[in-house]
Amino acid sequence: MSQPSRKREDWRKQWRAQCRRQLNRPTLSRIKYGFAYVYKPVLDDSPSRAFGTMAEYRRWCRMKLPRYLGYWPAPAQHAGK
Repeated sequence: MSQPSRKREDWRKQWRAQCRRQLNRPTLSRIKYGFAYVYKPVLDDSPSRAFGTMAEYRRWCRMKLPRYLGYWPAPAQHAGK
């Protein structure tokens, strides 16, 4: 076996062992430590928002939210897929 594929296989074994260890934890611990809170600018700054139409909501997303959050419309080349 070549060096890169041996490293890949070692990584997989370590990952599987970690998964098995995590499955031995109680469910509430897995839930508690399984999610990471990430601050989302604008979205987390207000308790709630309401929009009259989907078009208003989409316009607000486009104007107020950073693109990396994923709320912008899909680019035209991806729209039909």
